Amino acid sequence: MTKNAVSTGVIDSWDDAKGFGFIQIPSQKQQVFLHISAFTHQGKRPQAGNRVQFCLAKDKQGKWRADKVRLLGGGATKASRKISGSPNRLSIAIALSFIAALSIGYTLQHFPLWLFLYFISASLVTFIAYGWDKRSARNNRWRVSEFKLHLLSLAGGWPGALLAQQWLRHKSAKGRFKFILWLTISANLALIYLIHRPELNTLLN
Repeated sequence: MTKNAVSTGVIDSWDDAKGFGFIQIPSQKQQVFLHISAFTHQGKRPQAGNRVQFCLAKDKQGKWRADKVRLLGGGATKASRKISGSPNRLSIAIALSFIAALSIGYTLQHFPLWLFLYFISASLVTFIAYGWDKRSARNNRWRVSEFKLHLLSLAGGWPGALLAQQWLRHKSAKGRFKFILWLTISANLALIYLIHRPELNTLLN
Protein backbone atom coordinates (compact mmCIF):
# COMPACT_ATOMS: atom_id res chain seq x y z
CA MET A 1 0.00 0.00 0.00
CA THR A 2 1.22 3.47 -0.92
CA LYS A 3 0.04 6.67 0.72
CA ASN A 4 -2.08 8.98 -1.51
CA ALA A 5 -2.27 6.26 -4.18
CA VAL A 6 -5.59 6.13 -6.02
CA SER A 7 -7.18 2.69 -5.68
CA THR A 8 -10.47 0.98 -6.39
CA GLY A 9 -12.20 -1.67 -4.37
CA VAL A 10 -15.48 -3.03 -3.07
CA ILE A 11 -17.12 -2.18 0.24
CA ASP A 12 -16.93 -5.58 1.89
CA SER A 13 -18.93 -4.64 4.99
CA TRP A 14 -20.88 -1.57 6.02
CA ASP A 15 -22.67 -0.47 9.20
CA ASP A 16 -24.99 2.29 8.04
CA ALA A 17 -26.12 3.16 11.56
CA LYS A 18 -22.55 3.88 12.70
CA GLY A 19 -21.32 5.14 9.33
CA PHE A 20 -18.25 2.98 8.87
CA GLY A 21 -17.12 -0.16 7.11
CA PHE A 22 -14.22 -1.79 5.30
CA ILE A 23 -13.07 -1.80 1.69
CA GLN A 24 -11.64 -4.93 0.12
CA ILE A 25 -8.98 -4.16 -2.50
CA PRO A 26 -8.61 -6.83 -5.24
CA SER A 27 -5.50 -9.01 -4.78
CA GLN A 28 -4.98 -7.57 -1.27
CA LYS A 29 -5.57 -9.55 1.94
CA GLN A 30 -5.79 -6.49 4.15
CA GLN A 31 -8.89 -4.31 4.23
CA VAL A 32 -9.04 -0.54 4.44
CA PHE A 33 -11.12 1.29 7.03
CA LEU A 34 -13.85 3.50 5.57
CA HIS A 35 -15.78 6.28 7.33
CA ILE A 36 -18.80 8.11 5.96
CA SER A 37 -16.98 11.42 6.31
CA ALA A 38 -14.42 10.30 3.71
CA PHE A 39 -16.93 10.52 0.85
CA THR A 40 -16.54 13.56 -1.37
CA HIS A 41 -20.25 13.49 -2.29
CA GLN A 42 -22.69 12.17 0.31
CA GLY A 43 -25.88 12.26 -1.71
CA LYS A 44 -26.26 8.48 -1.98
CA ARG A 45 -25.70 6.31 1.07
CA PRO A 46 -23.04 3.62 0.55
CA GLN A 47 -23.83 -0.03 1.06
CA ALA A 48 -21.96 -3.31 1.15
CA GLY A 49 -21.02 -4.38 -2.37
CA ASN A 50 -20.62 -0.87 -3.83
CA ARG A 51 -17.53 -0.29 -5.95
CA VAL A 52 -15.56 2.76 -4.82
CA GLN A 53 -12.55 4.80 -5.83
CA PHE A 54 -10.43 6.30 -3.05
CA CYS A 55 -7.03 7.53 -1.94
CA LEU A 56 -5.03 5.71 0.69
CA ALA A 57 -4.17 7.81 3.72
CA LYS A 58 -3.02 7.33 7.29
CA ASP A 59 -4.62 8.67 10.43
CA LYS A 60 -2.82 10.16 13.43
CA GLN A 61 -2.02 6.69 14.74
CA GLY A 62 -0.47 5.67 11.42
CA LYS A 63 -3.31 3.34 10.45
CA TRP A 64 -4.50 2.99 6.86
CA ARG A 65 -7.87 4.48 5.96
CA ALA A 66 -9.73 5.52 2.82
CA ASP A 67 -9.89 9.20 1.88
CA LYS A 68 -11.55 11.18 -0.93
CA VAL A 69 -13.93 8.31 -1.60
CA ARG A 70 -16.49 8.31 -4.38
CA LEU A 71 -18.97 5.69 -5.45
CA LEU A 72 -18.50 4.08 -8.85
CA GLY A 73 -21.30 2.92 -11.10
CA GLY A 74 -22.52 -0.62 -11.37
CA GLY A 75 -24.40 -0.97 -8.08
CA ALA A 76 -23.83 -3.69 -5.51
CA THR A 77 -21.95 -6.82 -6.45
CA LYS A 78 -23.13 -10.36 -5.71
CA ALA A 79 -20.41 -10.72 -3.11
CA SER A 80 -21.85 -7.93 -1.01
CA ARG A 81 -22.62 -8.31 2.65
CA LYS A 82 -23.89 -5.97 5.29
CA ILE A 83 -22.89 -5.68 8.90
CA SER A 84 -25.91 -6.76 10.84
CA GLY A 85 -26.95 -4.51 13.67
CA SER A 86 -28.76 -7.16 15.69
CA PRO A 87 -27.12 -10.29 17.11
CA ASN A 88 -28.44 -13.78 16.47
CA ARG A 89 -30.15 -14.66 19.73
CA LEU A 90 -30.31 -18.36 18.85
CA SER A 91 -26.51 -18.64 18.58
CA ILE A 92 -26.10 -16.85 21.90
CA ALA A 93 -28.73 -19.08 23.52
CA ILE A 94 -27.02 -22.25 22.24
CA ALA A 95 -23.62 -21.18 23.55
CA LEU A 96 -24.90 -20.12 26.97
CA SER A 97 -27.15 -23.19 27.27
CA PHE A 98 -24.21 -25.49 26.61
CA ILE A 99 -22.11 -23.81 29.28
CA ALA A 100 -25.06 -23.97 31.68
CA ALA A 101 -25.56 -27.68 30.88
CA LEU A 102 -21.90 -28.38 31.65
CA SER A 103 -22.22 -26.50 34.92
CA ILE A 104 -25.34 -28.42 35.92
CA GLY A 105 -23.75 -31.70 34.78
CA TYR A 106 -20.74 -31.07 36.99
CA THR A 107 -22.96 -30.13 39.94
CA LEU A 108 -24.87 -33.40 39.52
CA GLN A 109 -21.56 -35.26 39.08
CA HIS A 110 -22.33 -36.29 35.51
CA PHE A 111 -19.23 -34.50 34.20
CA PRO A 112 -15.80 -34.13 35.81
CA LEU A 113 -14.54 -30.72 36.82
CA TRP A 114 -11.71 -30.77 34.26
CA LEU A 115 -14.21 -31.03 31.38
CA PHE A 116 -16.14 -27.99 32.58
CA LEU A 117 -12.93 -25.97 33.08
CA TYR A 118 -11.59 -27.12 29.73
CA PHE A 119 -14.57 -25.79 27.76
CA ILE A 120 -14.59 -22.53 29.72
CA SER A 121 -10.87 -22.03 29.03
CA ALA A 122 -11.16 -23.03 25.35
CA SER A 123 -14.12 -20.69 24.88
CA LEU A 124 -12.28 -17.81 26.51
CA VAL A 125 -9.21 -18.33 24.31
CA THR A 126 -11.40 -18.52 21.20
CA PHE A 127 -13.33 -15.39 22.15
CA ILE A 128 -10.04 -13.51 22.62
CA ALA A 129 -8.77 -14.82 19.25
CA TYR A 130 -11.89 -13.46 17.51
CA GLY A 131 -11.44 -10.12 19.23
CA TRP A 132 -7.77 -9.99 18.27
CA ASP A 133 -8.60 -10.80 14.65
CA LYS A 134 -11.24 -8.09 14.45
CA ARG A 135 -8.87 -5.53 15.93
CA SER A 136 -6.15 -6.61 13.48
CA ALA A 137 -8.58 -6.20 10.58
CA ARG A 138 -9.36 -2.64 11.61
CA ASN A 139 -5.69 -1.78 12.14
CA ASN A 140 -4.48 -3.52 8.96
CA ARG A 141 -2.28 -5.93 10.90
CA TRP A 142 -1.63 -9.64 10.58
CA ARG A 143 -4.87 -11.57 10.98
CA VAL A 144 -5.70 -14.80 12.77
CA SER A 145 -6.35 -17.29 9.97
CA GLU A 146 -9.81 -18.77 9.57
CA PHE A 147 -8.23 -22.23 9.80
CA LYS A 148 -6.93 -21.45 13.31
CA LEU A 149 -10.29 -20.04 14.37
CA HIS A 150 -12.04 -23.20 13.18
CA LEU A 151 -9.41 -25.36 14.88
CA LEU A 152 -10.09 -23.60 18.18
CA SER A 153 -13.82 -24.26 17.74
CA LEU A 154 -13.20 -27.91 16.93
CA ALA A 155 -11.07 -28.21 20.05
CA GLY A 156 -14.00 -27.10 22.21
CA GLY A 157 -13.93 -23.33 21.99
CA TRP A 158 -17.05 -23.09 19.84
CA PRO A 159 -19.25 -21.52 22.57
CA GLY A 160 -16.75 -18.65 22.66
CA ALA A 161 -16.82 -18.51 18.86
CA LEU A 162 -20.61 -18.17 18.78
CA LEU A 163 -20.57 -15.47 21.44
CA ALA A 164 -17.75 -13.59 19.69
CA GLN A 165 -19.57 -13.70 16.37
CA GLN A 166 -22.64 -12.06 17.84
CA TRP A 167 -21.26 -9.80 20.60
CA LEU A 168 -18.19 -8.64 18.67
CA ARG A 169 -20.00 -8.73 15.29
CA HIS A 170 -17.06 -10.56 13.72
CA LYS A 171 -17.28 -13.32 11.10
CA SER A 172 -21.05 -13.21 11.48
CA ALA A 173 -21.91 -12.42 7.86
CA LYS A 174 -19.73 -14.88 5.94
CA GLY A 175 -21.89 -17.84 4.94
CA ARG A 176 -19.02 -20.22 4.18
CA PHE A 177 -17.30 -19.45 7.48
CA LYS A 178 -20.50 -20.00 9.47
CA PHE A 179 -21.16 -23.29 7.64
CA ILE A 180 -17.72 -24.64 8.55
CA LEU A 181 -18.14 -23.38 12.12
CA TRP A 182 -21.32 -25.39 12.56
CA LEU A 183 -19.53 -28.43 11.14
CA THR A 184 -16.86 -28.07 13.84
CA ILE A 185 -19.58 -27.69 16.48
CA SER A 186 -21.31 -30.87 15.27
CA ALA A 187 -18.01 -32.77 15.25
CA ASN A 188 -17.15 -31.61 18.77
CA LEU A 189 -20.57 -32.53 20.16
CA ALA A 190 -20.41 -35.93 18.45
CA LEU A 191 -17.03 -36.57 20.05
CA ILE A 192 -18.38 -35.66 23.48
CA TYR A 193 -21.30 -38.03 22.96
CA LEU A 194 -19.05 -40.90 21.96
CA ILE A 195 -16.70 -40.36 24.89
CA HIS A 196 -19.55 -40.37 27.40
CA ARG A 197 -21.52 -43.29 26.02
CA PRO A 198 -21.93 -45.80 28.90
CA GLU A 199 -20.98 -48.78 26.75
CA LEU A 200 -17.85 -47.04 25.52
CA ASN A 201 -16.86 -46.09 29.05
CA THR A 202 -17.30 -49.73 30.07
CA LEU A 203 -14.92 -50.86 27.34
CA LEU A 204 -12.37 -48.22 28.29
CA ASN A 205 -12.54 -49.17 31.93
